[in-house]
Amino acid sequence: MSKKEKFKKYQEKAAEVLKDNERVQSLLGSTKEKLVEVLSSNERLKDFSDKVYVMVRMVKAHLAGDYREFPWRTILLMVGALIYFITPIDMIPDVIPVLGLTDDISIIFWIYRSVQEDIEKFEDWERTIELS
Repeated sequence: MSKKEKFKKYQEKAAEVLKDNERVQSLLGSTKEKLVEVLSSNERLKDFSDKVYVMVRMVKAHLAGDYREFPWRTILLMVGALIYFITPIDMIPDVIPVLGLTDDISIIFWIYRSVQEDIEKFEDWERTIELS
């Protein structure tokens, strides 16, 4: 089974979560908590955490109605990736030292590359907001 096929169920979960703002907010909070935990045990994951944080910011901006310039597929993929990240039992359970995050990192980087053009446009938009 390909990574794409395995990730399909997380996209389906994402579609359900996106119907309820409270669930999305809970997901974003859980994501931030797990990132703090991950970074406290390994500072070398800064690039990974930066990618997760931009996804969190994009989802927040989308929910707030501040930025909706990316397609539904992008938000669906990002939320699916965040759900995968916080799920302790996935392809490689997170309780396995070192290896446990390998699949999470792989999924985040894969999704990040898949929607990179949308991410770059969002970051450009963020910079214009900061300059205002």
